[in-house]
Amino acid sequence: MAHRSLILLPFLMLGGSANTLSAQATKIQVQVYDHTDLKPPALREFVARTQRILVDAGVSAQVKLCKGNGAMSCENESAITRRLVIRVVAGGPRRMSNVRRPPLGQSFAGPEGGTYASVFLERVWDAAADANVPWVIVLAYATVHEVGHLLLGDDAHTARGLMKANWDRKDYEAMSQKNFHFSEEQAWELKKLYGVQTQEEQGVGAVLASPR
Repeated sequence: MAHRSLILLPFLMLGGSANTLSAQATKIQVQVYDHTDLKPPALREFVARTQRILVDAGVSAQVKLCKGNGAMSCENESAITRRLVIRVVAGGPRRMSNVRRPPLGQSFAGPEGGTYASVFLERVWDAAADANVPWVIVLAYATVHEVGHLLLGDDAHTARGLMKANWDRKDYEAMSQKNFHFSEEQAWELKKLYGVQTQEEQGVGAVLASPR
């Protein structure tokens, strides 16, 4: 499998939100395993932000904390189409293609995507401090970037936006302003494959599935 890195650059549902997705409707479950002993408030904010970015992109996503302070049970729900595993770890990757620009994350994905990825907390802290952006925001976007590779493949980098390979100060500013997104083409692809069906679409599917 190819290793893709994000350069320089689990489940707590959004309580009370009208956009909260039920397990029955969810197509993607992102299981988060925190190996850095983050405090519960930071974890809750990270999980909520990560889910919000995915949902705003049109993805039927549930982000669930499976290991860490306040972790919940991660029993398999049969209705979920895909499960992705994200590890939050302290250090960096064992191998780096560019030691001057250590990666914030690394996914293990091929052309069709993958299942596992890591994000590196110390690298996130450094990048966030340099850009003067809250580190929880950077952690959420770094996680979604790796989720993008797991869903879209190892060659999903774009010239600009969330899947850009090398983030700069303007990109971090866009994160803090909630103006940092997948490309239009990628958002369309994600919504097509993993989006929420409308009631009309669900009704058509039921009709087509009915025996004659």
